[in-house]
Formats: sequence, structure tokens, C-alpha cells
Amino acid sequence: MRALAVVATLAVAAAAWFGWTWVSAANDDGLEVARERDAVLAAVGDGLVALHTIDHRHADRDIARWIEVTTGELGDELARDRQLQLDRAAGTKTVASATLLEAAVTELDYEAGTARLVAVLDVRLGTEGEPPEPQRSRLTVGAERAGEVWKVSEVQAAGG
Repeated sequence: MRALAVVATLAVAAAAWFGWTWVSAANDDGLEVARERDAVLAAVGDGLVALHTIDHRHADRDIARWIEVTTGELGDELARDRQLQLDRAAGTKTVASATLLEAAVTELDYEAGTARLVAVLDVRLGTEGEPPEPQRSRLTVGAERAGEVWKVSEVQAAGG
């Protein structure tokens, strides 16, 4: 009888410990930060692909997408230069597409709604009817949370 009581006590203690750790993990602030990091990667990755995609035959739609995925000074600049970009795409018969190869969040300020990333894209660019040529594009990227959505706020070529 005593052995049964000890086993029952140990079982209750183990169940309580596992329950407490499960509740602690479910309410961990790190879990929310990890979710936000995933949201940044998904949104900014899609944004970078959009920013490196244009087809002169429907450039208006592509440039509208550029403006949609950006914010801050970058978004303002793209909106101001919309006609210039349309004219450039039509004049050179530009066709470009991109694939995100790698991306990582290097900094995330959850409270401020800002992030920094590094990314590598495979960009295929063709002009004047020539077949698209593949290029690797290594980037450093700034992102900002705009409401519930992350958007690209800065893009720069990275060395290497």
C-alpha cells in the first residue's frame, strides 16, 4: 500500500510539473517574438521578390505592387517616381523576376516595430527582348511594421 501511495504521489507531481511547463511555454514572450520573426521573414521575403519583379507589358501592375510592399521614404520615392519607372520599363522592354534563396532576421525590435534582415535573391533580368540573365543579389534590408503588416523600408546591396 505504501508503494502505491509513493507511485501515486510521484505521478501527481510529474503531471503537475509537466502541466506547469506546458502553460509556461504557451505563455512565453519568446514565442511571440518567434512568431513575429516568422511574420517578418514571410512578408519581407514576398516584398523583396515583388520589388525585383517587373514586366514591361504590365509594368503598371508590378509598380503598384512595389508601392504596396514598401513604406516610409522608400515607398514615397517609388510613388513619386512611378512614371519614370513605367517609362524606363517600356523603353528598355525590361522583364525581371526573382526568387528568394535565403533570408534571415538579424535584428528585431518588437516594441518599435522595426527589423533588419539579410537576403539573397536569384534575379533574372532581360532587356530589349534578350533572354533573362541570372544574377545573385545580396541585400541588407530594413523593415517596419505598418499596422499589422511588415513592409520593406530600405534595401541596399550587400558586399560579397
